[in-house]
Amino acid sequence: MKTTIVILSKAKYLFLLISIVALTSCETDSGTSTTSSDKKDAGRSEVRPTGPQFKKEGELYLVKAAGDTIRKIDIEIADIESERTIGLMHRWSMPETQGMLFIFDEEEQRSFWMHNTLMGLDILYIKEDGTIESIAKYCVPKSDKSIPSKGPALYVLELIDGFCDIHGVEVGDKIDFKRTDGK
Repeated sequence: MKTTIVILSKAKYLFLLISIVALTSCETDSGTSTTSSDKKDAGRSEVRPTGPQFKKEGELYLVKAAGDTIRKIDIEIADIESERTIGLMHRWSMPETQGMLFIFDEEEQRSFWMHNTLMGLDILYIKEDGTIESIAKYCVPKSDKSIPSKGPALYVLELIDGFCDIHGVEVGDKIDFKRTDGK
């Protein structure tokens, strides 16, 4: 009985190795292949089953200073310290129709960070009268860098990154919200 040994040439071996590496690097956690445009939109289009889930507690209208409605969004409300501390941490994605409204007891200088926040955000600092005081756009996920308001704020609204540019939200615009959670 003869044993046949197949010896790959160096070129074939290198090609095989590169092919294996290329195929495995194109897979996501779910095992589906992605393109660079998919990765750019992953925070908006991909919904993962793990992590905290959105619970609608109110509706918020973004309104131009002249009074025209910009957009209505459903909001989750963080009005106690434990909720404000966690915020949107550990969430993989959020549609542009949702956001989180932080409500504080007093109007004062605010500062947020993106620690354990897995998606980019636009952060809006809002005065007691509902006027947007300052906006931090395209905040980088997982950053421990402080993101301060420019002045005192009673409310802070977190939206998916790019929301303000897409919808033309500016400093001086207003919010109007109502709770739907019975509180």
